[in-house]
Amino acid sequence: MPLAITANRLRDGRVVFRTPSGSWSLDVADSAIEPDQATADAILASVNAAANEQDVVEIYAVELDVSGERPRPAKLREAIRALGPTIAYLPKTELAEAAE
Repeated sequence: MPLAITANRLRDGRVVFRTPSGSWSLDVADSAIEPDQATADAILASVNAAANEQDVVEIYAVELDVSGERPRPAKLREAIRALGPTIAYLPKTELAEAAE
């Protein structure tokens, strides 16, 4: 399953995703999509080594569902992290699809 590298921005705790250029974005759709765990692990090793310079913490890989128009987290927990709290304005279909 494809993966993205995610973290929390140190200055405000916001969830961010590593982009193809190596920067961090608030939007999961901007993620660099890694094809497998081995590739993600290699990137995680280099990103974790430079975490202090990048102002991020809690860096790890998340599974993505890339079957739709935009990539989205494949697991409910990660969908909540990426899309925000489960309150009325959050599209229920996105959370339901992530929970499958």
